[in-house]
Amino acid sequence: MRIGLFYNRDIYAHAALNQLIPKLSDHDLGMFYSQRVGGASQTRDPRLVALAQVETDFATAPGLSFEALASKSHCREIAITDINGSDLNVLRAFDADLLISIRFGQIFKGEAIAQPRTGIINLHSGLLPEYKGVMASFWSLLNEEPRLGTTLHWITDKKIDSGALISTRSQPVRSSDPYRKQVLSLYRPGVEQICEAVDQLESLASTKGDDLPAGAYYSFPTTEDIDQFEARGWRLF
Repeated sequence: MRIGLFYNRDIYAHAALNQLIPKLSDHDLGMFYSQRVGGASQTRDPRLVALAQVETDFATAPGLSFEALASKSHCREIAITDINGSDLNVLRAFDADLLISIRFGQIFKGEAIAQPRTGIINLHSGLLPEYKGVMASFWSLLNEEPRLGTTLHWITDKKIDSGALISTRSQPVRSSDPYRKQVLSLYRPGVEQICEAVDQLESLASTKGDDLPAGAYYSFPTTEDIDQFEARGWRLF
């Protein structure tokens, strides 16, 4: 099967791909990345800026580099600036059976969604539909949830985190671990979800069905949100 991997170049996707790519070695892979999640013009709290720097520091990250993973997959990384516009031809040329999105920083829209023969699946680092949007684990911790998790779902339209559910995994909150470490810990079970879905793809393709319930959508936290997060004893990293 011809599978396109769409991701953001951060430590979380790095950890996920280091686990996932060896498990997909029987497939023809392509690697496509977006370097940003969210709008470039947004002004964010300095603590979020510092977190973003930590999340893209691969100096001590275990595993192969993105470039080495691409070499292992017999492909090259391709930077995507506009998946619904200038880079749509890149997607057409790849001619995928399936796209897998892991923290990809752009919203797939109609024509892009229609390109892969089977569809697009997305691994969301939060439990849907309660935690749609960005930094789901941050909001889960702030809301004093007892568990964190991942949701694998179909992307069927341009709405965010709304497509039909494939599977979920959850684990207890670790009170001694900062946000960054807890999010990293989600990707081993998340990769298991992806591999199970790829193995069962033929039967899953008929389950795209209805969208998830409305749930709640979260954006990047404000300074006040982070202050409250830290007042409850949590750390970002």
